[in-house]
Amino acid sequence: MTQLHKGKVVVIAMALIGLGTACESRLTGNEGNFQFSYDADDRLADFNKPIAVGAFLDIEVADVGRRQPVTLDDASFDDGSVLSVLAFADDRITVEGMGEGQALLSVSGSTVDGQALTDSVNLLARVPEVMELRHTCTDADAANYELSTRVWVPFDMTMSNGQPVIGYGYTPVTPSTSTLVVSTTDSTQQFMAVDTSATAGPVSLDSDIDDASLAMTLVAPSEFDGVVEPVAWVLEDIDVGDTNAFYALPSVAGVPVCQASSPKTVTSDTPEICTVRDRDVPTTAAGNDQWESGWFDVTGVAEGTCQFTVTYPQGNGGAGASAQFEYPIEP
Repeated sequence: MTQLHKGKVVVIAMALIGLGTACESRLTGNEGNFQFSYDADDRLADFNKPIAVGAFLDIEVADVGRRQPVTLDDASFDDGSVLSVLAFADDRITVEGMGEGQALLSVSGSTVDGQALTDSVNLLARVPEVMELRHTCTDADAANYELSTRVWVPFDMTMSNGQPVIGYGYTPVTPSTSTLVVSTTDSTQQFMAVDTSATAGPVSLDSDIDDASLAMTLVAPSEFDGVVEPVAWVLEDIDVGDTNAFYALPSVAGVPVCQASSPKTVTSDTPEICTVRDRDVPTTAAGNDQWESGWFDVTGVAEGTCQFTVTYPQGNGGAGASAQFEYPIEP
C-alpha cells in the first residue's frame, strides 16, 4: 500500500494553473497602429523569438487601442527567402520560415470601426541548434508506451545560447524504426504527435539537429505488472464532501507507461471514508497531464484514511495488475 504525498500535490497543481492560462507573445507594430500576437509557451515578453526554418507560425493582428481584431487586406514580407506569407484571412496570418535571416512583415487592414491602417513588424528565422525531447509522465531517460496508439512527446527547440526557436509543423527527429511515425500535420509547438505500431520492443526518437534521443519501449497491455503512484490534481487537502481528481499510470518492471489508454477499474476499499469513480480528463487539464487517460475522482465521505485499489484488468497476461493506495480525508 502506498500513501500519496500531499506536498507533491501542491506543486503539480500550481504548475497546471500556469500551463492552463492562455499565453501569448505580443508586440506593437513599428507604426503604432496594430498589435501582433501569437500563442507562446516560453519567454512571453520576447516577441521576436526566431521561427524555425521549415516551421509555420500563426500571427493575429488587432488594433492597439481596444485590441479588437483587424480585417486584413494584405500581408507580405520584404524578403521571401527568409519568411513568406503562406495565407491570411480575417485577422490571422500564417507565416513560414524559409531561410535564416530577418524580414519585415507589412500588413494593411481595417479596424472594427472601418479605419484603414497599415503597420509592420520585424521577424527572424533560424535553423535550431538544440533539441530537447521529454516524456510526459516521468523525468527519467526512458518510459513505456502502449502499442498501436497515438502519443504526444514534449519537445523544445533552441539555439546553442538557449534562445527558444518557435513554430509548428516542423519536427526534426527520425524514428529509430518504422514502428514509430511522427505526424507533421498534427504536431504543435509543444508536442509531437507520434503513432506507435503493433510491434513491441525498444525504439527511440533521434534528433536531426544534435545528438538528443528519447528512449521509448512499446509494450502490450498484457505486460503491465504494476501501477505507479497516482498523480493528484488538487490544490488543497480532500475534505469531507470534496471531490478531487487523480490519474493513474500502469507500469512494467517499475517503469511507467505514459498515456496508457487501456481500461482500468478503481475501487474504494474504505467506502465509509471515501468513494471513487472514473472520470474524463478535466477540461482545464493542460501541459503533459492533458494527454493522460487514467483519470478518476476521489470524494471524501468521512474523516479518516481513504484506501482504494487501481487495477488494469489486461495486465499480467489477463490476470490483472493492481496496487492499493491511500489518501487522508480531512474533516
